[in-house]
Amino acid sequence: MEHHPGNGRVLRLRWNVLRRLLHGALRCNRLHCRKIAILPTFLRKSEGFHLKGKRLVTALALFAMTGAVLQGCGGKDNGNDASSPSASPSGSAPAANSQAPQEESVTLKVWGDLGNQAVLEEPFKKINAAFAAKYPNIKLEYDFAQNDQSLNVALQANELPDLFWVQGDKTAKMGEMVKNGFLLDLTPYNLDLSRYAESEVTYCTVDGKIYCSLPSFFDTNVVYYNKDLYEKNGLQSPTTWDEFVQGLEALKAAGLTPIALAGKSEWDRAWPIFAFAPAFSNSALKAAQAGQGKLTDPAVAETLQAFRDFIDKGYFGKDFLAQDYAAAQFAFTNGKAAAIVDGTWANATYVDSGINLGRFSIPNKEGKKVVQSSYSNFMTYAVSSKTAHPDQAVKYIEFLNSLEAQQILEDAVGLVPTLKDIVAKDEGVKELAVFDEAGVNIYSVLTALSSQESNAADVLMKDVIPKLMTSAITGAEGAEILDKAAAYPAQ
Repeated sequence: MEHHPGNGRVLRLRWNVLRRLLHGALRCNRLHCRKIAILPTFLRKSEGFHLKGKRLVTALALFAMTGAVLQGCGGKDNGNDASSPSASPSGSAPAANSQAPQEESVTLKVWGDLGNQAVLEEPFKKINAAFAAKYPNIKLEYDFAQNDQSLNVALQANELPDLFWVQGDKTAKMGEMVKNGFLLDLTPYNLDLSRYAESEVTYCTVDGKIYCSLPSFFDTNVVYYNKDLYEKNGLQSPTTWDEFVQGLEALKAAGLTPIALAGKSEWDRAWPIFAFAPAFSNSALKAAQAGQGKLTDPAVAETLQAFRDFIDKGYFGKDFLAQDYAAAQFAFTNGKAAAIVDGTWANATYVDSGINLGRFSIPNKEGKKVVQSSYSNFMTYAVSSKTAHPDQAVKYIEFLNSLEAQQILEDAVGLVPTLKDIVAKDEGVKELAVFDEAGVNIYSVLTALSSQESNAADVLMKDVIPKLMTSAITGAEGAEILDKAAAYPAQ
């Protein structure tokens, strides 16, 4: 080691400082001491000298002893029980009688669901305002900027926002992002999962690790109908499939469009099939997903054929191919169409329209109401693995998991809560959950049967449904197309 003048004086000075720090630590009692943070600078190789031999051992011993003493200063008396679920993952909180350090102010970029901006904009303003009140040092730049295209562009450029919404296990997308290292593993943050069922945790889990805020609402497709138009034509909520179809015939004969359909919207035109699938082919789809059956099962063909029959019989009207989602909703809320098949997430839109609104799940031929079941992704967000502020981003995840945030959304939108402590917005919400059995989601089944070479879910949405809408194929032919696209699990 090169000798530097004054090393002896520096060493004596540093030993004196160490002794004073240790003395202060022993007097620590209930104060939250932070002096330990500077100790490593006295033990590092710097400024031209090293501690050797006994001096180094003694210094390390002093450092360890001081750390042990200080650790005792931040125990339960400070309200910082390390075993508590609410303990901060970043360390101990200051005691009430000590001056808390000023927290760093950060900005988080958050992407919301562009496709549902009309429904979610107002509640998320309130949710984000409540979060800001709780965490004034965390600023949110929340934009409804996310759809499939913008997400894919961000993934390709590796420029994701700090947080963005995901659909959990409803699609393969979250799993793909995890596989490619885009998402932050939330498991080490010990999120409070005590309010949630195992299936809700599973929604956010990939390979045993949690990657998003948890779902707290139930999604399905129902028939929203105009009670005044139904009563005027002597109709009630149907209890069997035959009653349902007979009612559509009566409405058509009265000069009404029985069901408004958004033929131009890839997702919204699919809702009738999503509703028919569990009613007609629940068991067949389950068997196919398990590799114990095929998508060529007659029940699957019947599901697709029912959709084509509605096309051919005019139950969706004459102009549905030129209708987007907004136009279909307008036709229903203005009395030109007697009903619309839509998701539970759209309930508030129809309530706010002021029509005499009713809701029912489609019954099958045996009179049993089997509905496609899935969790709402309105509040399921993930954190980018590249975020510069992971701890603060997880605070937002925790807030979305809270009853406070969930109740704000329920009060605004009127969804079907899956958690008992969320109070339903109104009595009408209960109609959304009247069914006999929770069945499969055909899109999720086809996603599970997809491979890198072939996405069976995309084949349904982009190939089979458009061909059914133009009467280009039969239900059986559509089932054959899906079968060829499927990658069944090995038995």
